Amino acid sequence: MMRTTLQQVRRWFQAPNDATALQRPSHGRFEVQGADALLAPHNGLISTLKGLAGVPESHWQRLYQALLDRFAALVQLLPASEAHHHAGPGGLLRHGLEVAHNALLLRRGILLPPNASPEEQASQQDLWTYACFTGALLHDLGKPVVDQEITLHHANGSSHAWTPVSGPMPEGSQYHVTFRRGRVHRQHERIAPLLAPILLPQHGLDWLASAPTLLDAWLAAIQGAMEDAGPLGAIIAKADRRSVAENLAGGVTPQMPTTRVRPLAERLLTGLRHLITSGELPLNRRGAAGFTDEHHIWLVSKRAIDALLVHLIEEGQPDIPSRNSRVMDELQQHGIVVPNGDRAIWLCDITIADWRQSLTCLKIGLSRIWPDPDQRPSGTGVTIHPSATKPATETDSDEEGGTGASQNNRPSAPGLPTPSVPTNEADFPLPPMSTSTGHLNDPGSNDIADDLALPLPVDLNAGTGRDTDEGATQNAEKEIKQIEAGTSAAAAPTPSPHSHEKDAEAASGDAGKQFLAWLRDGLATGRLAINTPQARIHVIEQGLILVSPGIFKDFDPARWNHVQKRFQKLKLHQRTHDNMNIWTCKASGARKQALMKVYLISKNEISELGLTLPPSNPAVELLLMP
Repeated sequence: MMRTTLQQVRRWFQAPNDATALQRPSHGRFEVQGADALLAPHNGLISTLKGLAGVPESHWQRLYQALLDRFAALVQLLPASEAHHHAGPGGLLRHGLEVAHNALLLRRGILLPPNASPEEQASQQDLWTYACFTGALLHDLGKPVVDQEITLHHANGSSHAWTPVSGPMPEGSQYHVTFRRGRVHRQHERIAPLLAPILLPQHGLDWLASAPTLLDAWLAAIQGAMEDAGPLGAIIAKADRRSVAENLAGGVTPQMPTTRVRPLAERLLTGLRHLITSGELPLNRRGAAGFTDEHHIWLVSKRAIDALLVHLIEEGQPDIPSRNSRVMDELQQHGIVVPNGDRAIWLCDITIADWRQSLTCLKIGLSRIWPDPDQRPSGTGVTIHPSATKPATETDSDEEGGTGASQNNRPSAPGLPTPSVPTNEADFPLPPMSTSTGHLNDPGSNDIADDLALPLPVDLNAGTGRDTDEGATQNAEKEIKQIEAGTSAAAAPTPSPHSHEKDAEAASGDAGKQFLAWLRDGLATGRLAINTPQARIHVIEQGLILVSPGIFKDFDPARWNHVQKRFQKLKLHQRTHDNMNIWTCKASGARKQALMKVYLISKNEISELGLTLPPSNPAVELLLMP
């Protein structure tokens, strides 16, 4: 195992952040450079990668270094995003190296392939390590193809559009980068397989193709389908989140600590800018999250702040406030929002044609979100009239009505904005870990349940998956933590799905009705926990929530997916405004917070089911957001 000093580690991560030390752009153009010059600032990190790969020098040069050289030559000093993570020169190169580094750290604590014999795991050890490295390096490679417009300028004065599909830019030329307007969020994930043959040495591709199961997982991972990529997808997804969180927080992983942290206000503004420019907070239409006039953007206050907190929590960012009022105070104190007297929020009448709503809003200058005036959206057709009446409080602003009534605690109703939080997490059991486990315990991730003052569910990180009829997926990090603790999901107390056969028979053999009978009996007898740290069931102001998919796995570990679908057919749960099954809840404690995916059963349905429930869990809140 390689040993390094803290000062060395800091130098490795801090020096490349000044990517322009390699060269200063002239009129927005960069010189095309060779791989050696591009990788030179990262030599320390590359040395660590070499040690983690643990292969002979000849293998390193043919398989790893050759890929690094081609990767650097292809991406040059392109950024990884416009206004999000690694947005500066060289951001894409730096991000790729960081994700590869984090992936190799995670990989060495896991025995792969899963469920294989020790002999097979030993024989494929290097192959799976190579899959982790290559998958991590390639996962964002499609961004220059679909998100960026790159113009190549030749020495003879000619210029033309360039795309990585054409292969590396010729040295001696110059290039400049702009970002496409109206780009589709996450579309870049589909492109990586197209570029892989350009970068990977042929013998590297042949090696990956020699194991069909691994190849299938690898292809899924580089296309962002982490739910289909098994342990490989979980490793790369977590490695990616680490790199993003480190960059946005101005710090590094616990393995690579730093002394400088970006201010919270700056991270909040960066997050808002990303949510708005990516379209996750829609603008200037009926029911939108924000509206623009000539000089300002008016964001629906609670909706925007809820979305921002969800976004920052999913990135694993540290020290995120648990109260919306704290976020508003931070934005107001740093002059990001235009204050309404001594308040951060405004009561506005928004009119679009025959649609009119009174909303509580945050007022932000357009230049804060779009420094380039040409990028700002048109507010044509939108009329905004700020009211002279101030909302009653900052924290209890009514998102839809703007009257000052508490929005946090009133029951939701059809038409209210509801959560839709995408993720790259997968629901799968990770294989047993080897003796080298230290690097999987990431203090920078959302280790929530052991450090909160209020009662919280055990699945706080579970189920941030896509809402499909197949059900939300559990968070893979929970599985990693369970393995580290020497446990597994199967080790948790699981009520037997067959312990109430009489109820099951009464349910006419339908799996959904059987589950409902099991749930009713478990709550009536106290056999199923509710509102406790180990519970899959919680009471909130809006009704009863069932943590998914954990509650269905408790009922029937083997056929939980079928049970979940049959439960949905009963139509007892309340669907979101966009007709989705799954809602998002936020669990908040003294210092940390997390998300979980749930089914919501309204109070009316609870009464019809004849259930008597305890008071609401104060630690759990339904998020009302698009």
